[in-house]
Amino acid sequence: MYDCNVLIIDDDTVTLELINVILEELISGKIISYSNSREALSFINSDNIDNISLVICDWLMPEVSGLDILSGLREKSPQCPFLMLTANATKDLVVDSMRLGASDFVAKPFHSYDFITKVERLIRDAEA
Repeated sequence: MYDCNVLIIDDDTVTLELINVILEELISGKIISYSNSREALSFINSDNIDNISLVICDWLMPEVSGLDILSGLREKSPQCPFLMLTANATKDLVVDSMRLGASDFVAKPFHSYDFITKVERLIRDAEA
């Protein structure tokens, strides 16, 4: 188990719950979840973001997009790993996300093994 805190942002509550269940088996720290992207951005802009080891965020959400969340995170916590979730892994999205500093991508729907592998790598790289 990894002793770290993870922030999850996804407007799809089923995906949010699935990721919570997966992470509960991987980490011993806090799992903070938001289905409202505007509330999540407020959290990122607060001092609480300093305690987060990994952000997992959907790309397409109402109000605030995953790219906006990523941009806010990079201003507040430039080194924090960011895993982008998307059902539309287009070349433009990948290029824009990489330019803004996304650490990796997971295409929806995803297999839990692939998701876990990426999450573990991002946590290990951040701890190194």
